[in-house]
Amino acid sequence: MVAYIDPYLMRIFRRKIANPATFGRVCGILCNCRLEDLCRPKGAYGLVDKLSSCLGVPVTPEQRDNAARWIMSCGIDPADRRERYRMLNHIREF
Repeated sequence: MVAYIDPYLMRIFRRKIANPATFGRVCGILCNCRLEDLCRPKGAYGLVDKLSSCLGVPVTPEQRDNAARWIMSCGIDPADRRERYRMLNHIREF
């Protein structure tokens, strides 16, 4: 099954991180993640849950599964500054 991000969730995510306070919290969550963790289901699902909680956005089990699979397939290390820029480019492409 191909991993994808729900366009509805991505629009909400982009809108919410436009707020500087929220952007700072999201960056803090992302900077605490490691590539090794995000390549595993536990880490990817954990990130989806943390972002959902931080942004106050409920996600359905299907949206959660798709988002976690997408995160695992990206291969982006948010602890690396260059990789964070790459991640932001992924978000902007949506």
